[in-house]
Amino acid sequence: MKRLSLLLCPVILFICVGTVKAQQQTPADISKKFFELYATKPMDAIDLIFADVKKNKQINDDITAIKKNLKVTIDQDGDYYGYEPITEKSVGNTIKLLSYIVKYDKQPVRFIFIYYKPKDAWKIYTFQFNTNMDDELTNAAGVDLLKENKQ
Repeated sequence: MKRLSLLLCPVILFICVGTVKAQQQTPADISKKFFELYATKPMDAIDLIFADVKKNKQINDDITAIKKNLKVTIDQDGDYYGYEPITEKSVGNTIKLLSYIVKYDKQPVRFIFIYYKPKDAWKIYTFQFNTNMDDELTNAAGVDLLKENKQ
């Protein structure tokens, strides 16, 4: 009996240490791991960020659609050159948005991660990407938004 309990203790300790480590991951840590994998295996990176999400048919269909649309986008955009952070926003200590420019040869792609912390650990809540930043930048540069035109 003592031998059995000695064998179980390291396993239980390992599981507990793993859980504590996962709980300590920040949204920035999760995003960094995502981009480390994304550099060589973009579709695996999508699987990585959704690994802890409880899946059902709708969620699986959504993940498949994200991967399909992302593949089309990156196939058209050429070589991948890395990423840069754009902004980080928080709602209290519970929701955090991180936005990044993902640099490709033909055009930038914006990735937006929204993380949610219901209890002890951060998890992905929303992931989206788009290529329409030029419209937003053009609108932001509108005459009515220029500092010298405001009174």
